[in-house]
Amino acid sequence: MELITFFIYTSIYIGLIATTFYILTYTSAREQEPLFTDKELPKVSILIPAYNEESSIKRTVQSILKSDYPKNKFEIFVIDNNSKDKTLEIARNLAKNNKQLKVLTELKQGKGCALNKGISKAKGDIIFTMDADTSVHSQSLKKMTRYFKDAKVFSVTPGMVIDNPKNLLQRIQYTEYLLGLFLRKTFSLLNAIYITPGAFSAYRKSFFDKYGGYDENNITEDLEISLRIQFNGYKIANVPDAPAYTIAPSKFSHLLNQRKRWYVGLIKNTWKYKKIISPKYGDMGMFVMPIAWISIFFSVFITIYLFINTLINVKNEFLFLQNINYDFSNFFTLNLFFFERLFFKLATNTILIFVLMFVIVLGIYLYYARKKVGKLHTPFFNLVLFFIFFAILFGFWWVISIMYVLFNKGVKWK
Repeated sequence: MELITFFIYTSIYIGLIATTFYILTYTSAREQEPLFTDKELPKVSILIPAYNEESSIKRTVQSILKSDYPKNKFEIFVIDNNSKDKTLEIARNLAKNNKQLKVLTELKQGKGCALNKGISKAKGDIIFTMDADTSVHSQSLKKMTRYFKDAKVFSVTPGMVIDNPKNLLQRIQYTEYLLGLFLRKTFSLLNAIYITPGAFSAYRKSFFDKYGGYDENNITEDLEISLRIQFNGYKIANVPDAPAYTIAPSKFSHLLNQRKRWYVGLIKNTWKYKKIISPKYGDMGMFVMPIAWISIFFSVFITIYLFINTLINVKNEFLFLQNINYDFSNFFTLNLFFFERLFFKLATNTILIFVLMFVIVLGIYLYYARKKVGKLHTPFFNLVLFFIFFAILFGFWWVISIMYVLFNKGVKWK
């Protein structure tokens, strides 16, 4: 029991240190990045790999065509990757009326393969990669491209937001992404971003020319390319007020498959670039990456413990009430003793105090997100859902992912 208490309070202590560090970093650091003027904006190429995306490809292409960017300075490639539906047909019909849009096909299966085909044809100095189920604000393309005036910046990430959340799982993910807006910007100030979202991110084409294209055998090609950029000593910037809207998985099985791919990919790519965890890489190597992995360990351990402990406590509580002849037939009526006992257990639980502190911090993160992306979908309600369910889901996803790695089980895209 003492070991369990040690782990719980250590995780709380580390969480408070990390939270305080990130907030102080954001409030004290002042970004002074040089930015391109409208006349200086370079030519950009937007690559949209697509596999069976007939329901969303038109919306995605139209979204990027509406960008407030010089029309003679950007081109779009839809790279069909053996779609079995009408994706290719829809893309070709769109290309008939848009000179900026070109349609390619890639027979070798895989997102990395499709992206590499696009890179080989692209004429832009800046490469944007975009998922076929993503849409962007009209200003996002320009705002992100401006940051490439800094010669050290080799990638720029947007403010990722879940588009139109409907069910419970999508609302939890919606809040997760909003909370991530603050952290991603803070990581940018520390030059410690280690994931460039595949849904919408920008890169210098010269990086691909020098270090090669996407790893076609990597299940998280966006994570691998971001760690490769950091490993070679370049910067990754973030523009939270350049929103990109992605569609979140709505079914538990689809969400589980997504997270298995993400987390297994994170394990394998962290091992591949393990030398990043060193003083040579500054805050990223000595704080952000180590804290991320320590937090994952504690989250998994504590989630499993709390789940088992809660079941034991519920069982013991019912046994206690049974021993004092508690009237279970009136369980749902107001019973002063029951509520007094419940209040006593909550009020004497020191962990609850820290939990409330973290709730306040999450509220601050959401306030930041509101300032950057505008009106939010019922933020308080979504925060409650997130707080109740996310820790359990997070621990469950990681346990499954670790088992996949330990038993060397393959993880597929879908």
